[in-house]
Amino acid sequence: MKNLILLIFIFSLFSCSKESGDEKNLNFFDDNFINKTIVVAGSTIDDGAVIWINENKIKLIGNALEATGLFHQNNKIYVTGWTYGGTGSVWVMDMDGSNQSQTQLEGKFSEGQRVTIHNGDVYVGGYFQNGSCFWKNGFKTNLTVNADSMSWGIRVDEDNNLFNVGYYMRSHSLIPSYWKNGIRKNLSKPIHGDGEAKYIEIVNNKKFIGGTISAPHNFLGYLTKPAYWVGGQRKTGNVGSVNEGWQNSEVFDMLVDDQENVYLAGFSQDMDTEYPTYWKNGKKYLISNGEVSGVIRGIETIEGELILAGTISYFPGTPCLWFGEKTYVYDQNAIGEIWDMIVIN
Repeated sequence: MKNLILLIFIFSLFSCSKESGDEKNLNFFDDNFINKTIVVAGSTIDDGAVIWINENKIKLIGNALEATGLFHQNNKIYVTGWTYGGTGSVWVMDMDGSNQSQTQLEGKFSEGQRVTIHNGDVYVGGYFQNGSCFWKNGFKTNLTVNADSMSWGIRVDEDNNLFNVGYYMRSHSLIPSYWKNGIRKNLSKPIHGDGEAKYIEIVNNKKFIGGTISAPHNFLGYLTKPAYWVGGQRKTGNVGSVNEGWQNSEVFDMLVDDQENVYLAGFSQDMDTEYPTYWKNGKKYLISNGEVSGVIRGIETIEGELILAGTISYFPGTPCLWFGEKTYVYDQNAIGEIWDMIVIN
C-alpha cells in the first residue's frame, strides 16, 4: 500500500527534471484539442487523489489517496482508486468535476484499478487483502484468493462476457492469466520465467491482453519485457541490447487502434534510469530521443496522433502530457503520479 511518507522519502533522494517556462502551457488544450476533453487520473503529495479535466485539477472527496482508472459515459466521469487506509472506491462526477459522489468497494485493503460500465452497471477490476477480485456496483466477487494474485484490467465483450486480467502464483512462479466470467485461464510465459497480464482491450470482439514477461538471464537474473497476447499467442516487445545497458521494462497501459495495432506504454530501463517508452506491435520508441527520464501511464490517439500521459522523472515525478513534440506540465511544483487517461470527444 502506497503512502505519502514513502513518496516524500523517495523524492528526497533525487530532483526532478522539468520543462521550464509556464508560458509553454498557455492555451495548450485550446490550441491542440478542439472539442475534446483530456481526463487524467493520478495523485500528488499535497492533494492525494486527483484528476485533471484538461488544465483543471479536481481533488477527489473522501480522503482519497490514489486515482487509478477512468471511464466516461453519458456525460459522467467515473474514477476508481482507493482511500487512505486501503478502501477501494468509485467516484462519479459531472464533466466539469462537480457533483462528486463516492461508493466504497467491499473488502479489506481493497484497491480498484480499472473501471468500465455495461448496461448501467459499474464494474471495477482490482484486488484486496486476500487476492484478486472484481466489483459490480460495489459488491465484490472473488477471483483467485488465498494466494498471491492480482487483477487490473476489466472489459465486457459484445456477448456480455466479463473479462478480468491479472496473474496468480503457482510453484513460486507468477502465471499471467485472465478470467472469463470468473473462470480462470492461463496465458503463456517463458520457461522458468514469470508473467503478468495487466490490461485488456476488445476490438472487433477480439481480445487483446497486455502486460509483461520475465525470462531468466545469465547476467541480470531476470529480464522483464513488454508482451501482449492475442488468441492465446504471445508477442514479446523489444527492450534493447543488454550490451548497450538496457536491462528492464514495465508496462502501465495499453491501446489497440481500429487497425488492430497494439500499443503498450511504460518505461524501459538502462544502468542509469527509467525512460518513458511505448511499443507499437513490439517495436520500441523512446520519448524525446531518450533525453528525459520518466514513465508513460496513459496512451490514446487523437486523429491518428498519440497523446501520452505520465511523469517526468519516476516515482514520484512531475505529471505531464506528451503530444507530438510538445510537452505539457500540469504544475511545475507538483510531485506525484499519473495512472490513467481518457480522451472524450
